[in-house]
Amino acid sequence: MELRELIILFRRQARLFFGIVLCFIVLTFIWQRTQQPVMQATLLLNVGRQGVQSTPDYTYDSFYRLQADERFADTVVRWLASPRVVEDIYSDAHLRTQDFSFRDLKKVFAAGRLSSQMIEVTYGGPNEKMVRDLATSLPIVLNRYTESLNQEGQEKSWFVVIGDEPVVRDGRTGLPISLGVALAVGMFVAFWTVLLRHYFAKP
Repeated sequence: MELRELIILFRRQARLFFGIVLCFIVLTFIWQRTQQPVMQATLLLNVGRQGVQSTPDYTYDSFYRLQADERFADTVVRWLASPRVVEDIYSDAHLRTQDFSFRDLKKVFAAGRLSSQMIEVTYGGPNEKMVRDLATSLPIVLNRYTESLNQEGQEKSWFVVIGDEPVVRDGRTGLPISLGVALAVGMFVAFWTVLLRHYFAKP
């Protein structure tokens, strides 16, 4: 089919073409407006020490201390993937976890170490109050587990987890992005619909 014939075809089928595109845009607009509210939060956790241990030995510019902080930060990241720890955090925030499976509990918090002492935790919730309550409970529960590793208090400069204020944003897909995707997909579907209708049309 030549370009001239293709243009004539789409002129004849303009109502079908633009109808399909408009249908995609309207459905996407309705979907975007009826999305359930989802809040996304990012929380920074810092690994610190309760005190400073005085030692006459050469410390290699605190190399061993930073290495220990790095190992402990990895432990905190592993804790946040444990259903037991996640359930304790939700309990401290007075939230229910009965509807979560073990697999869901492992995926509640996405944690990663940014440096030797800094951990980034990303998670979501249906409202801002919930994600902020979880941000408050996170360092409390993690410090509880941290203290359990030093029950006899033999290490004076033991680890402590410090949490900052979370950054909270609406996690829903924005309207401009949704409508842009709907326009592109609608035009693609409409293009092939017009061609297939012409191909299978009776002569």
